[in-house]
Amino acid sequence: MEIRDSAVHFYNQSPAFALRLYEVGAASVKNFVAVLNDWFKRDLSEFNLYLLPLSFGGAPPKSDALVNAEEQKFLSYLASAESKTADPASRFLVTVNVEVKFVRSKSRAAIPVMITKNPKATAIHLTKEQIREKYPWDYQRLTVECRKRYSDFKLVDDYHELRKKLLADPRFGTIRYLDPGNPKSAKETFL
Repeated sequence: MEIRDSAVHFYNQSPAFALRLYEVGAASVKNFVAVLNDWFKRDLSEFNLYLLPLSFGGAPPKSDALVNAEEQKFLSYLASAESKTADPASRFLVTVNVEVKFVRSKSRAAIPVMITKNPKATAIHLTKEQIREKYPWDYQRLTVECRKRYSDFKLVDDYHELRKKLLADPRFGTIRYLDPGNPKSAKETFL
């Protein structure tokens, strides 16, 4: 009822509310599958089902954005419902935490993903932690690793030119600006 009321009265404007709503929806689908199995002995594992389609806009990003009083009441209600049913062994859940990660896979069922600068492509934003996971080295670490690998390694112009050329390719590195909207702000490179 609370979800319906919030949707009808347009209370669900914040990313925090949208994320929690997505988690409730994902848990509802999971719970339905469990009940279907319990009541009718019907197993849906033969189907390649996903909890909710992410292609309709994806799981909303986690955010600390301000929420209005109605949203806050709903979020508090969800938190209390989760704490009452916090048994990890339970087959039924109030919410499901949905996390999307991109990993290399040779599976034919894998969905191809490509880094692009096409403005019409679906935007994917990486957190600081995801950037560090994808690009674990900074300039100093790269230099140390090159010295370990090559006995004749020198910090010369050729090295810096090659490093900068590879850094321009998102497969090999990224630059993170202190102020993302200002390309003249301080920056850090990750390789």
